[in-house]
Amino acid sequence: MKTSFSTLGCPDWNLEQIAQNAVALGYDGVELRTHTDGNHFHPDASLAEAQRTGEMFHAKGVPVMSIKGYTRFAFTDANEVAQNQALMRKLIGVAEAMKAPHIRTFAGQVPQGATFDAMVETVGKALKPLAKEAADKGITIALETHDDWCAGASVMRLIDIAGSKGFGIVYDIFNAFHSGAESWDQTYEQVKEHICYCHLKDGYQGPDGKNHYVLVGAGDLPVQEILARFKADGYKGYFSFEWEKKWHPEIEPPERAFPHFPHKVHALWDAASFAKKAKPAAMKPAKAKKASKKKSTSKKKR
Repeated sequence: MKTSFSTLGCPDWNLEQIAQNAVALGYDGVELRTHTDGNHFHPDASLAEAQRTGEMFHAKGVPVMSIKGYTRFAFTDANEVAQNQALMRKLIGVAEAMKAPHIRTFAGQVPQGATFDAMVETVGKALKPLAKEAADKGITIALETHDDWCAGASVMRLIDIAGSKGFGIVYDIFNAFHSGAESWDQTYEQVKEHICYCHLKDGYQGPDGKNHYVLVGAGDLPVQEILARFKADGYKGYFSFEWEKKWHPEIEPPERAFPHFPHKVHALWDAASFAKKAKPAAMKPAKAKKASKKKSTSKKKR
């Protein structure tokens, strides 16, 4: 098991600070936000710049384990789909230059008036050629469980269309857990063979009905149970800390939240044990006792 963090949680840090802090805090990699707002990397950046950035992170021992992209494909407008395909092709180039093995994507919310079945076809067909292009470069496009795509069966329908070569899942455990679509382990059972890496965060639902993010282990997510299951199944991928500081400025700063995550996750992982029902031992037939030739005594044990 390895830990990384999404740079969504440290919007004010520059690339050097991100790399230095990742090393100092004991992380194994970084999920680098790549958005048209330029925080922290721009999809239109030159491939030379992408290569330099990737080399800087690699040299410090905290490689970019995923390009955190923002493509989505659930549109009724074919032009919108094509624009996002073009953006994904830019991200494939960035990932190749940085030697990042994954690119995060969304499917997107099902538009009003559209059916879910229709969007499964649209999203799956849009991703299929992209997944092949990514696979040819040793990259996997990883779809996050998000929006209307939190249930295991929903994302598996996309894998059925797009194929599993060059395409997989970012299992955002908290998203799936709080979607209410199904229990976390039901989702996990369906997608586990296709998980590229996991987003891990914690929170609770307040009286206002909204999710409030807290440090891992302090919210509603059964983190210890989840880590025990992953450990029992031999998971060797990343748990990437997705601390949504950019969208929620009121939560703890990265200087407080980021040191806590690897410490807590490693402690829970080391302590984790998943109880599996043991098979009952085979019963051996009892041997018949031979009758004793000695006379029984009337002495009692004192």
